[in-house]
Amino acid sequence: MSFLKLVFLLLHVITAAAWFGLALRLSGMARQIGGLRGEAAKALADCGARDVRLLTLSLLLTFAFAMGLLALGRGYPGQMEYHIASALIVVLVGVHFFLIRPAWKGLSAAAASQEGTHVFQKRIAGATGLGHLIWLTLLILMFWRRFEAVL
Repeated sequence: MSFLKLVFLLLHVITAAAWFGLALRLSGMARQIGGLRGEAAKALADCGARDVRLLTLSLLLTFAFAMGLLALGRGYPGQMEYHIASALIVVLVGVHFFLIRPAWKGLSAAAASQEGTHVFQKRIAGATGLGHLIWLTLLILMFWRRFEAVL
């Protein structure tokens, strides 16, 4: 394995782990916001907005490093798990941009008006849960050949 490929792999894993952890934190913050009022709710919403930006960055970097690894490995002829993983990471990007980000913006607005946070809390929990399921599936696909060898 070339040094550049190893560096890309390490950065891919680090940024993917960052997405996973930040998404867990975001769900927890969403639950807490409902019980807060005034400046406390606004401060936590602002902190969550920063985390959403970090989620975006880590996800886009994860995607970029994944595509870089595929390019360095000369693609994936005959390896269906890489085709599936490539499609799933695009789905994960869609979940982030079309579900998580808008739900957090809605939760921030609802927290400012101090009403209607329940709907957005559920959306964030569902979207991050879906994202974690996709993430776990991607992790399994990453090691699929090794699982096959053992089975």
